[in-house]
Amino acid sequence: MNYFLFLLQVFHCHFNSNFFPLFIEHLLGHVITPGTGAMILGISFLIPHLNNLYFLSLCRKYGSYSVIKWLFCIKVLLAGAMWCFGPGWWILLCIFIASNRVFTEGTCKLLSLVISDLVDEDFVVNRRKTAVSALVFGMAALLSKPGQTLAPLLGTWFLFLQTGKSVFFDSTSQKVISSFESHELPVRQGCFNVLVFVPVICGLLQLFAWSNFKLKGKQLNQIKSLRAGLESKREENVLNVYDY
Repeated sequence: MNYFLFLLQVFHCHFNSNFFPLFIEHLLGHVITPGTGAMILGISFLIPHLNNLYFLSLCRKYGSYSVIKWLFCIKVLLAGAMWCFGPGWWILLCIFIASNRVFTEGTCKLLSLVISDLVDEDFVVNRRKTAVSALVFGMAALLSKPGQTLAPLLGTWFLFLQTGKSVFFDSTSQKVISSFESHELPVRQGCFNVLVFVPVICGLLQLFAWSNFKLKGKQLNQIKSLRAGLESKREENVLNVYDY
């Protein structure tokens, strides 16, 4: 269940990375200039790194479990609110497209803290001599890797189902990244549907998986204290050996 959560997050991060420029062009291209679109794109890559400083301070205060849970809730609520407003509110659409990427990327970074907690749990439960950090991080990367591959495949399929057109190629096999210049309503509405449905579906599944995550609160504190105790004991044993 933990690795399923990571897979969903990797999927959503790469979905945003792959289709972010396309959503800007087809949903906002008729109301903003290319320069403004490029600025939104650049900001969406920069802000998550700055925002993590604030998220980390919240994690120290409230715990990573609560912060990540609220980020999932915010993602679902923002997408639901955007669906209610519709694609006609272009200013709200700009804010939503950028914030959706910011919150998603921020959550990706915070999940590294969760993997660190899993390393501590494995160290204590299995009474290891040394922590197997590389193994746990590698396993998380391996099992979540399919999300990186599925993001462009499923995203293209979703867009085709909603718009009835190929996103990248038309009937003459020519690229159509900018062929929707007329911004027909079915195409815009289809892109908008995919833009809001993917965060809602991913967020709800992540909230379900996250609610079953047990390493939190008292249990996490107990694991942390046990690990600290085991490490201090081993340090004492090492010092005693050197004394002899």
